[in-house]
Amino acid sequence: MNEVLLTPRHHPRWLRHTSTRVKSLIWQAASSCALGGLLGWSFEDHWIRLERRHMTIPGLGPDLEGATLAHISDLHCCPIVRERYLRQCVLAVNRLDVDFVAITGDFITGPRYYARCVARVLADLRCRVATVACLGNHDYGIWHPKGLGGDAGLADNISELLSIRDVFVMRNEARIFRVGRSRLQFVGLEDYWSGLYNPHLAFEMARDDLPTIALCHNPDAAHQVAHFGPSWVLAGHTHGQATPNTRWHNLVLPTHQKHFAAGEYPLGHGRNLYINRGLGYARRTNLNARPEITLFTLTGNQE
Repeated sequence: MNEVLLTPRHHPRWLRHTSTRVKSLIWQAASSCALGGLLGWSFEDHWIRLERRHMTIPGLGPDLEGATLAHISDLHCCPIVRERYLRQCVLAVNRLDVDFVAITGDFITGPRYYARCVARVLADLRCRVATVACLGNHDYGIWHPKGLGGDAGLADNISELLSIRDVFVMRNEARIFRVGRSRLQFVGLEDYWSGLYNPHLAFEMARDDLPTIALCHNPDAAHQVAHFGPSWVLAGHTHGQATPNTRWHNLVLPTHQKHFAAGEYPLGHGRNLYINRGLGYARRTNLNARPEITLFTLTGNQE
């Protein structure tokens, strides 16, 4: 199921054989610094897991049966998450030779300079049909949540730079793609904390007779988004870890669905949520929360 796509550079024998417990302690210590990454270190923070999954979408046309979709999230291009590393991630996605790529937000953490960096990186992303995306909370300003430290126009700037690179950023809107005689609809939401999140507007623009996948950075919105009928909601934001239920975390990271951490969750009525662990390797205190690329194989067949 899981594969290592990117491996660390060679390290001395004593470091390669360090116990899991010691590595875990290193990660926990590093998580309290800056954005929580290991800065210049490059061992386990750069190991990426490939999750292979089936995505059942009722009504999927025969020309899309067996199509593939790569889901990535939380790139967080910044001084800690380097452009060179993200280029390796893009090459890893390209090697999967997919039909669609879906990116669920947090492209950057920092000023507009990093928007240009991440756009350069994603210009090399390749797929057969389309790359679709939504924005994350950091794409509206460096600090999160709810607009603290917001940078007026940053979201517009990121969206424009990515659209030039053929990344379709959906901000409360829908896009339909045709393969042969089959169609697949994507609906993308503004970030849940942005003040612009509006699923009613997004799904007013959508067709309710087409197979649909929704993109929403914050999984807290998943139940509400699912109410509008998409078969799947793709999200990120968590970095693979549940938010602790403490006064501090509830103030800084107000999370309502604390059980949503990583992987697949049923939302009822045959609808599902998938939370990608993200590519940016910050805020990871758990060795089981490695950066992730998710590879979905689409099927219309009910199991």
